[in-house]
Amino acid sequence: MHPLATLQTARQSLFALGNVISEILNEYQDVIGNPQILEKLQAFRVTYEEAVARLENPSFRITTIGTTSSGKSTIVNALIGRRIAPIEAQEMSAGILRIKHNERSKLVI
Repeated sequence: MHPLATLQTARQSLFALGNVISEILNEYQDVIGNPQILEKLQAFRVTYEEAVARLENPSFRITTIGTTSSGKSTIVNALIGRRIAPIEAQEMSAGILRIKHNERSKLVI
């Protein structure tokens, strides 16, 4: 499945779950008076809002560690599906490569 389709499916499922919880809160006020249930629902609400925010700006992080010329950039390029991490002929001692999805291509090292 394409990553954008997967994100859209996750968003739809999350919003459906949020709607169900809202319906439960509206339909079963007598049960909500229980402090333990109220605490769990409040914890869910915080987690739900964090998940919605993360889906609005999804991120994916890759960390590689290895010796010189061990294939770190090659594996990053393979995971992304195109050559975006620099593959240098000379030695690179250290570097941080940040790639952010945007409408226009941009590479920050």
